Amino acid sequence: MKMSFIPMIMLSLLSLTWTINAHADGLADLQQALAKLNGSAPVTAMLDVSFSETRGDGKDKKVKTGAITSHLFENNMGLNISYSKNVLQQIAQENQTKISNKNADTPALNGAEILSASSLIPILSSAQSILDIISQGDFIGENYIDYQDKPTRVLNFELPLESFIEDKKIRGYVRKFNGSYQVLINEDGVPIETRMRYNGKGSAYIFFSLSAESEITSQYTVTGGRLVRINKTVASHSSSTFSDRTYRGTWQLAIL
Repeated sequence: MKMSFIPMIMLSLLSLTWTINAHADGLADLQQALAKLNGSAPVTAMLDVSFSETRGDGKDKKVKTGAITSHLFENNMGLNISYSKNVLQQIAQENQTKISNKNADTPALNGAEILSASSLIPILSSAQSILDIISQGDFIGENYIDYQDKPTRVLNFELPLESFIEDKKIRGYVRKFNGSYQVLINEDGVPIETRMRYNGKGSAYIFFSLSAESEITSQYTVTGGRLVRINKTVASHSSSTFSDRTYRGTWQLAIL
C-alpha cells in the first residue's frame, strides 16, 4: 500500500507543478495575447464622455465640466467620429454663449475639444497602447487577487517619470515620484482591466511647490480580433503654491 501511495503523491505533485508552471509566466502570456489582438475588423460604437474639473477655492473657485456623446466608426479606411443633430446644436449654442460670457461653462464644447484621433485610437485599438506602457516600465512580478469572485492574475510594473511627463525641463523640477501599472489578465493572458497610479512632489525656484496624484482604471473587451477599452475612470488631484486642482472623468464605450 505504501509503494502504491507514494507514486500517487508524486504524480499529484508533478501535475500541480505543471499547472503552476503553465501559468507562471504571466508577462509572456500577456505579450502573446496582445500580439494577437491587433485585428482591423470594422467596429462601431457609442462613446459617452463626462468630466468635472475644479480649480481654486472660495471666491476664486472655478468649475469646468464636460459631457458629450459621439458615434465612432473605424475600418481599414480610417476613423470617423460624428455627433447627433442635438449635440451639434448644443455646441453651436455654447459657442454663442462664450462670445458674451467667456467664463460660462460649456459642457458639450468642452467634451468635444478633448476628442481627437490621439485620444480615440487607444480606445478602439488598445493592445498597442498597453504594449507601449509596459515597454517603458520594469516588471516587478505577478500575484493573484479576487476579481469579480474569481482568482485573477495581476501583473505589476513600476513606471518611470518619463511615462507621464515628456518635457525634460519639467521633469527636472520633480523631487519625489512613484508610478505603477497593474494589468489584470484572464486565463489566456488577455487584459480585462488596467490600473495606473502615480504620485509625486516637486518644486521650482524657492517659491513654487507642487504635489500631484492620479489613478486611471480601465476595463476591456475583445471584438473583431481587437482589444477595445469599454470604460475608463480618472481621478486626480494636484496642489501647488498658487491653487489646487481636482479632476474626475469617465469614458464609457458601448459596442454597436
